[in-house]
Amino acid sequence: MKFPSIVKTARYRRFGIEPRYYDPIKEEIEERTERIKREMNGEYDGEYTGARISFDRKTRKTASTSMMQLAIAAVLALGVVGWLYFGNEVFYVLWAAVPFYLYFRLRKPRNN
Repeated sequence: MKFPSIVKTARYRRFGIEPRYYDPIKEEIEERTERIKREMNGEYDGEYTGARISFDRKTRKTASTSMMQLAIAAVLALGVVGWLYFGNEVFYVLWAAVPFYLYFRLRKPRNN
């Protein structure tokens, strides 16, 4: 038996889900008909089609990347060899050389 109260307590909420009907065959038929309609109208939606493949390569991008990797590897190798021969003084030289490199790399070129 429940006693009457002035303060209301929270009631439990029930989980209610409304199921949807899903027909995968019908969905596939609708997608195919839409795709065929777009192809007949000449619209391209970014999907794979065999005629739109391009095998062009950008050699300039890969060449600059490989040169940068070669430069980084050379600096690291010279740093290790210099450390073995000269000790920590090599790192002091690098600390002095890095700001100059960044200055010349990041400055904007002047237009004459």
